[in-house]
Amino acid sequence: MKITGSRTTTYLLLAILITAAILRFNHISQPFTDMFSWRQASTAMMAENFYRRNWNIFYPEVNWTGPGPNYQGREFQTVTYLAALLYTIVGQQDWVGRSIAVMFGLWGIFALYKLVRRLWNEEHALVSAAVMALLPGSVFVERSFLPDPAMVALVTTSVWMLVAYCQTERLRYLILASLFGILGFLTKIPGLIIGIPMLYAMLTILSRKRMLHPKKLVTIGVAAVITLLPVITYYLWARHLSLSYPPYHFAGSGNWLWDYGLENWFNEKFFLLQLGRHLNGWMWTEPIIVLVFFGLFIHPPHEKADSDQHSVGDLQKAPWLFHWWMIAFAIYYLIGAKELVGNPWNLHLINPAAAALAGNAIIAIAAFTNRIARSRLAVPSASAASLVTIVVILLSIGGFAHWNLRWIYHPYAQESYTLGLALREVSPPEELVITMANDLGDPVAIYYSRRRGWVFPPAEPDKAWGELPEDDQEAIRLFNELQNQGADWLGIVNRHKKRIWNHHPMLAEHIEHTCELKQESPDWFIYRILTPEKQTQLSVSP
Repeated sequence: MKITGSRTTTYLLLAILITAAILRFNHISQPFTDMFSWRQASTAMMAENFYRRNWNIFYPEVNWTGPGPNYQGREFQTVTYLAALLYTIVGQQDWVGRSIAVMFGLWGIFALYKLVRRLWNEEHALVSAAVMALLPGSVFVERSFLPDPAMVALVTTSVWMLVAYCQTERLRYLILASLFGILGFLTKIPGLIIGIPMLYAMLTILSRKRMLHPKKLVTIGVAAVITLLPVITYYLWARHLSLSYPPYHFAGSGNWLWDYGLENWFNEKFFLLQLGRHLNGWMWTEPIIVLVFFGLFIHPPHEKADSDQHSVGDLQKAPWLFHWWMIAFAIYYLIGAKELVGNPWNLHLINPAAAALAGNAIIAIAAFTNRIARSRLAVPSASAASLVTIVVILLSIGGFAHWNLRWIYHPYAQESYTLGLALREVSPPEELVITMANDLGDPVAIYYSRRRGWVFPPAEPDKAWGELPEDDQEAIRLFNELQNQGADWLGIVNRHKKRIWNHHPMLAEHIEHTCELKQESPDWFIYRILTPEKQTQLSVSP
């Protein structure tokens, strides 16, 4: 199948982007109650604190570690800062952060189209963009209030600009590659792994043009240093923040090979079972897995790549770039498997390569269909068969995506959300709350309370705070520490109240002794934490 005419190409690309937008704007006003609830709530808190407290972008702050300051070692706050700026116009709304992610996602699809067009050709570019638009993992991540959609879009653009520079030798492309790379790597540091396919593209294209001479390499080397210097500087600053303010949290720490140990990595079989569940359950689904696997083992297009300007002429390619992208991600997985499967939005970094490889597989299947049709039918019918094959495969991808994403939109943290709203109504703004959300450690109830406070168990470095201590005495000690630090309210969703009262009787008795039930619903309970004086008064009253 050949696509001719710039107008046809433009219409097809617009159709792809419009389809992608429709899919990503689904449930755009949903509170942060879906599968990525806790990470989105933390992200939203940082945007809120820029908007309401401190506009200094170098001090990202959350609300779930007490009265503050609660600065943390986090990625550069590209997405949250944009959200905070928009809050000044439309107010603090959940759809704002989600919409920013959607916009970056759409840009990433366009950047992938441009990159594949330069590396391969127009047909592969359009089909790859269509796969990225329909990819279920991309649809969901790119409507979530997370930094990942921005990071992936920016690093994809950086690769596109670098390839354009190597093909055309126009300095503006190298400058843009550096600028987009700086912002992409700052937005989330795992984007640095894309340096591997970028290095492959540079060496391949320049060697084919016989331009691997010292002057050219020095120019690119200077650009690389300029790109990496602010990234290194910022993350040293983020590390400093994480060491200076409780709970001394550096994003992603503790989940790496050197933290967990190689023996434990082997015992967990490199978390491949969990990875398979993510890929098969929602990230890719069966059709994409088959297409990506197929795409890994077929040769990429070998004709000369299309240019952005037809007068440029004979452009050299780096046809295996997306294979190198997958290799780079495999290296990342070897050292960060626990982080990737535990926080699966990080897997989004592999999606552009998966979309391109799947796109190549779709074109190969269509070409095979075309050859069969040519041997039996007239040429127009053969071309139609090729086109029908592509459309059917894309519709299958879209159908599987829609079907498999139904459960992932489910509001798992709905009770936590309504608990947060109730805490906002019952408590003065200056008072501090303790919350036990649907998932312990999820700060979503604190976010919607618009208060500061703690998750329970409280976040402490090098300790698991996603589950209650087995020892009730330890849980009581932690609760008393928070009470001494000024906690005023305790909110518990019903499932955890039942669990505490059934399996942690000492903790339940302590809560009843130190707290007064103020509100309850079928979903949650809110207690006022009593001062020692008030406890004494209640204990002696008849």
